[in-house]
Amino acid sequence: MSWTGSRIKERAKEVNITLVKLSEAVGVSRQAINAWVGGQVPRGQHLIKLCKELSIEPGYFFDTQEESLVSAPQHRTVGNKKVTNEISAATMDMAIQYINLFRSAPSSDLVPVVRSRNRDEEDAKKVAAQLRELSDIDSDKPMDFEHIFDMLAKLGVYTVFRPFQDNASKKVYAFYSKITGQRVVFVNTDTNIIDLKFQLLHETVHAVRDEGPSFENTEAEDAFCDLVAGYIQFPEDYVSLVAQAIKDCSGGVVINKLKEFAKAHKHSMYGVVKRLERSGVKLSVKVAPADINLKKTTPKVSEIIFSDGDARSYISKLHKLSPRFVTLVAEQVEHASIRKIGEWLGLDSSMDAQVVVEELRRIRDDL
Repeated sequence: MSWTGSRIKERAKEVNITLVKLSEAVGVSRQAINAWVGGQVPRGQHLIKLCKELSIEPGYFFDTQEESLVSAPQHRTVGNKKVTNEISAATMDMAIQYINLFRSAPSSDLVPVVRSRNRDEEDAKKVAAQLRELSDIDSDKPMDFEHIFDMLAKLGVYTVFRPFQDNASKKVYAFYSKITGQRVVFVNTDTNIIDLKFQLLHETVHAVRDEGPSFENTEAEDAFCDLVAGYIQFPEDYVSLVAQAIKDCSGGVVINKLKEFAKAHKHSMYGVVKRLERSGVKLSVKVAPADINLKKTTPKVSEIIFSDGDARSYISKLHKLSPRFVTLVAEQVEHASIRKIGEWLGLDSSMDAQVVVEELRRIRDDL
């Protein structure tokens, strides 16, 4: 993917803004704009602000050959708010940081698990059933944290854990992207694990369908991925079990029983209510307050993988959840700086990066 800075001038002319005014709006010097026009790639907030002022997506500036090195990311926002240009630019910028790493990844001969253009209820159930079977989880259990990541690894998807530090990207739980042909799911480690599960399953469905440009970023495709994610997370046997437990109960008792199930299996109350209603169970309870309180008692992803602050423990946990990605980084440990490795791994600033590198060498030597 190559940067075409000359398009800054072209687009500025189209929207009737001078380069001087553009530099002021972005918050950089006129010389910086000249450097971007000449081929230097703006990063982070500068790229976001540039795209905002010119009302375009970041991909506008990148020339592609047969296939873009980085696809336009699929992602969901916190609270299902609108995906803005700022969010798209921030997630694209994050994915671009991993191009050199994924250039070194071995070619994957895995193909999407399913291809379907009907996107109806029956198709959703079929896709969900195949993915649950791949995860090896019992038919009466909701998907748990570990089984989701195990499923991603079996699908050949790389999972990247890191904090989303940009103000725009902080609004995203997780997103799916293709980088040099590899399927990658980025996980925001500042996300509560209850919130993360459904969003992660949604991105997994995008990854395994991989239907091509005509299916990207459409409301219909997002709705279908939501439907599949719901069936993956809450199988019929589990929904029936919950339905039987709340049968003939009063409102307050229903809330308490739903909370017990949600707490035991670390899932949202709202999610299981949606599945109950889709299965024909009529409910007249409001679970939002109890759901919010439940999430306050559950940890963020970072609190799980950084729980003791020990570098070796961190790499061990990360390797268990994301074996393909950690192995890929380990194979590049002699070809990248410690700073770059830390960036790829989303390291906490207080963690001993040198110990992390030594642990990665151990993993590499054990391959």
